[in-house]
Amino acid sequence: MPPALIPLALVALGVPAALRAALGRPRSLGAAWVLAAAAVALAQAAGEISGSRLGVLGDAQLLLAAIAALVAAFAVSVAEPRHRG
Repeated sequence: MPPALIPLALVALGVPAALRAALGRPRSLGAAWVLAAAAVALAQAAGEISGSRLGVLGDAQLLLAAIAALVAAFAVSVAEPRHRG
């Protein structure tokens, strides 16, 4: 695994897990991880194409990746059915 992918993978796993620990949502953590991984990969590619240097660690676009993972985890949380009771 290239060194730039390690912090991106940690962001993709850590952001949804942190939201679940703090807020109890998203309940389907696996779906949040998959969507966050896709969002982080898209953010990395977008940052490389645009030449963004804000929030970069080595070759990893960490700021864009963290924002993308947060949006992905939030989207899964909103899409989940709410249990009444």
